[in-house]
This record gives sequence, structure tokens and C-alpha cells, in this order.
Amino acid sequence: MRIFIERESYNKKLLESLLGDKFYTSYNKDIATIDQVGYFHCKNNELIYLLPKVFINKDGLILNKYTKEELSTNPISEVIDDTTELNWLRRFLIIFYKSLIEYKTRYNSTILRKEDIHQLNTTIGESEFSYLDISLSIINFYKKNKNTILYITREHESQRHKSVKWNKTIRKSDPYFTNSNEPIYLKTKNKKKEIDNEEELLTIYYSVLYHLKKEFYFNITFDTSYAKYKGTSFEKISKKAPKILKRIRYKYYSDILIKIYNLLQIYFSKSNAASIKNKQEDYIMVKDYHWVFEDMIDKLFSDNLREIKTNKGISLKKLKSQKDGKEVDHIFEYNSLIDCDENIYYIGDSKYYKSNNNLQENSIYKQFTYAKNVIQFNIDLLNEKKVINQNLRYRDEITEGYNITPNFFIQGVIEDFNNFDNHNLSHNTEKRIEHSFHYKDRLFDRDSLYVYYYDINFLFVLSTYTKKDFTTLYKFRDNMKKEFRKNFIQYFKKQRNFMFYYSDFENINSLENFVNKNFKILNGKIYRSKPLPNRLIFAIYKDDLEITSKISHSRTTGLSICSFSTDSTIELTKFNF
Repeated sequence: MRIFIERESYNKKLLESLLGDKFYTSYNKDIATIDQVGYFHCKNNELIYLLPKVFINKDGLILNKYTKEELSTNPISEVIDDTTELNWLRRFLIIFYKSLIEYKTRYNSTILRKEDIHQLNTTIGESEFSYLDISLSIINFYKKNKNTILYITREHESQRHKSVKWNKTIRKSDPYFTNSNEPIYLKTKNKKKEIDNEEELLTIYYSVLYHLKKEFYFNITFDTSYAKYKGTSFEKISKKAPKILKRIRYKYYSDILIKIYNLLQIYFSKSNAASIKNKQEDYIMVKDYHWVFEDMIDKLFSDNLREIKTNKGISLKKLKSQKDGKEVDHIFEYNSLIDCDENIYYIGDSKYYKSNNNLQENSIYKQFTYAKNVIQFNIDLLNEKKVINQNLRYRDEITEGYNITPNFFIQGVIEDFNNFDNHNLSHNTEKRIEHSFHYKDRLFDRDSLYVYYYDINFLFVLSTYTKKDFTTLYKFRDNMKKEFRKNFIQYFKKQRNFMFYYSDFENINSLENFVNKNFKILNGKIYRSKPLPNRLIFAIYKDDLEITSKISHSRTTGLSICSFSTDSTIELTKFNF
């Protein structure tokens, strides 16, 4: 088993010896670069993993400890001797493989863009086993049926002593003497000379188990007296195994042994270098791994989108699969920042980078475009008198103010290689919040957009992606929605650019008259609450002297008075999100 890292350069001859002419790009006669991510079981029966670039740090160390040369030129067992590390590696590589299989399943069930059709490359068909699949099946079968297999083993041992040739045993075996000087013969000579087919099958099975334990570092024990083939002996028996299995076929009756036989038959068809069936390697490779990371994040966060189209045929699903490079990565519906009685779409973009790499500038511009496309889609529906649901609202009719649209980037990072269970989703405070606007003093404007940066534990994303526990997934998704909203609200509470107020009117007519009289000065600065339709919410920019000069504060009442004109004086109360 060896490990290579995506986008890293290696000796070309080494890659040719292990990978043939696949999965790398050659730049000269000596150096080549890994250009894919995945799993590969090559013809010499060795497992090769091409891991994502996120696993190599800024110092060029894999797992913060090993150089890429150490893990590529030598088998893992010769580099890592710590049992804890080997167990971690076993768990990780299995999860990594399962994530590729999950992506393959989702990939094949999704209509993809034509230009992405060659990103997934695999020899594993829909109903086929890879070498790793069958190896894991053999291990798991043993764990689930260990007691039954042990019973069969003990039964064979007892049968072995029923017809003992004692004269030959005493003559050719040395006994073990107890304290009371009684002889005990550990090895007996049996009259039965025919081959025990069940014993032969179990001997091969235990030998395969022992080999897989060494290969994948499984913590399993063998409570059996069966001899096991090891090392070169195992290599020899592996070549003979298909013929042995063919000879003993149908010569045992236990359901457990039949299943063991079938598992071994598939295993040796995959692993035996002399087998005709093994002329093809098995592998699953992804050309552009950022598509996999995007799908992992999408499974974590995105909702099922309602298939409602505009008159032009645009839908949210179509916005997620456009051909113009402006497709929306992740989108989910949740409570508005203004209040919880109306919803808004949260729009995200997943970023797959090397550790500590910064976001590219064009990604920021694209994210603002994604948000504008979603806003326009909802406005088109509004103009066409269509609704996705009654809670979703982008524009208020009276104030013509736009609801705040939350946007975010999310990047996978690894801080603790032992942490598969905690998401560690956090706002990256080292990166500034991006703000795009047409008018700086208009928050409730369709062109006023904010983007947050988030980090998430890559190992948690990888592990969760492979699980089928949708109850836990939905619970996580709900908690993360609350987290996103809370972080955005905290930002608006702490920032010093806008002051937030609200004012309650006697009725809709008085509110509408106020808006109409002062629309020019208030355009993009007010928004009407949905649960309280007689309430106006103000976002006053700190340098907007046209409004701030009209506000006077009362220390006794805590209220503020704003006189827009002689007949448009209103009370303002501090608004809390």
C-alpha cells in the first residue's frame, strides 16, 4: 500500500512502475505530476491511493509528519510502525474509498453537464466488486460470524482425535508431562487419510484473514489452531487457490462455509495474479476533485429544491447546473435575518484548496453573481404572480426594499487528524467579510451583498458523506442553518457602518403615506416587517448626513425622534435582530 498526493510531482519512472501510463501528467522525462484523486488496485496486487491535496501541509508534509517521498517509494508498513497511526490510516483510507463510491453512485444518478462527463474514471461497474470491497466483506463476515466459525473449527479439532492411532502416536510423538507425571500428546496420528475439504477451506480462509489483517491493520484475533499460510507460502497458495476451490466445490454443507467459499472465490479472482479474470486492474479516479468536495458539502447543506420555473424556463435547479460558469454550488431556505416569520435563500460556494491557501479574487465576484441570479429568479416569479411558498420574500411591495441575502464561502481544512466526528464549522475571522454594493448607504438594496468565510473539518465532511443515517444528517443541517444565521446577525450587531431602528405606524395607510412622501431619501434604507406589517425597519448609514442630521436622541425615554418634514416626524426605537 502506497500513498501519493494530488498535484504533487514525483519521479516519472516510479509512477510508470506502479500506475502504468494513467493518473498523472508528464512534463519531462524525469518528473510527472499526479492529476487525479482516487483508489487503484494494480496488477502486482498492491493498493495505491492518490489523496486530495488538502492532506499535505505548507511544509510539504503528509499527516504533518511524513514526506511525500517516504510514503510513495515505500510500502506504508515500512514507514509507519506506530499501531495507533496504522489504525487511523486504515479507518481513513476505508472512509476515503467509500466517499469515492458514494460520489460514483450520486454522479451516475445525476444529469451532469457535458463538459464534465470525463471527470469520473472507473473500472468498477454498477454491480461489481473492487478488491477493497471484497476484502472488507471477508473481514466483516468474520467479525459477524466469529463464534459460529470458531464452533466449526473446534468441531474439526474434536473429530481429528476420534480415530487416533495410539501406537504410531506414542512411537513418533514426544508427550508433555504434567506435574503428576501424566503424559499428554499435543499432536496425534489419525487413521483418517482422506483430505478434509472443510478443514482445507478454513485454512485458506484464515490465511486470507491474516493477510488482510497485515495489509489493512485490522485489530482482529484468531482463536484457532489452524495453520496459516504466511509470506511466500501465502503467495504460493494464492496461485493454487482457484484450482483448490474448484476441486472442493460442493463438498461441504454448512451455510457459513458456503458463504466463505463464495467470498474466497471472488477474492482470488480479484487478487490472484495468475488468474485470467485479473487482467484488468480495478480503480475509481476523479479528474477534478473539487467536484467531489462540492458534492460532499451539497449533501450536508443543500435542500431539495422545488421545481418552479419562470416563463423563461429558469428554475433553481437550472441555476445549479448552468453552462456559463455561474452555477450556484449550495442553496438552502431558512429564516430571514430580519425576522423568523419570513424566509430567504442562503447561497454558498465551496472552495477546495490546499491547506492555508487564500481565496482567488475572481471567486468573490462569481459569488456575488450567484446571489444576483437567485434574487432575479425570485423577482421574476414575483412579477409573474408565482410563489415558491408563502414564507419566502425578497422584496417588500410598499418600501420596494430588498431582504438581506446571506452568502458564504466554505473551505475544508484539517487541524486534527484524529477528529472525524466534530464539524468544527467556524467563521474565519482572519478573512474580511466581502461587501458588494451599488450605493454604499443602501442596505435594503438588491445590489448590497455580503459574503462570509467559513472553515469546516474536512474529515467530518468526508465521514458524514458516506453515512446513510439521514436523521443525523437532517439534525446537523438544521443546526448549521441556525449557526449561519446567528453569525450573520452577530456581524450586523457588531459592525459600525449601519444603525438599525424601527418605527410603528397606526395603520398601513399612514405607513404608506410616510414612505411615499420620503421615498427619495429612504430608497434602499427601509424594509417592512412581514409579521408586523405596520412596522418600518430602518438601516441608517453612519455617514448619511441627510438622515442622521434629522435624528435627535432622548436619554430619558430612550427613544429617538426623526423629523423628515413638518408632517413626517416619527419615533425611532433601536432595532435588535
